[in-house]
Amino acid sequence: MDEASPKGKILRGTEGLGTVTPQLVEERAREIARSDGREQPNDLDLTHAREELTGATSSSEKSATREEPGRDWGMPLVSSGEKAPTVRPEDEENIPEKLVREGVDEADHDQRSSSGQNSERS
Repeated sequence: MDEASPKGKILRGTEGLGTVTPQLVEERAREIARSDGREQPNDLDLTHAREELTGATSSSEKSATREEPGRDWGMPLVSSGEKAPTVRPEDEENIPEKLVREGVDEADHDQRSSSGQNSERS
């Protein structure tokens, strides 16, 4: 497959997009602006719409990315490290039970505090 050809979706049973016109790009840019809560599209919306509709970006319009220099994106990532050891809690107490117990105690304290304040106001 030629890498220079634009990539896109092939859908069966549809009319297709046809030729991308400036009006079509402006309409898509307005849709993007409305979805972002703005009434008028800006230059970024126009660029994004053009990229969506044509599937291609020129080098001047390409957004800055944090690519690793010299990274071959065709190669899978590999790890040269080792598995970290599993660290158990120092005590054998069940952590979820402890958290639930603390939450119940705190809720009980809050409820008692608020009922005490309500009875003082009466």
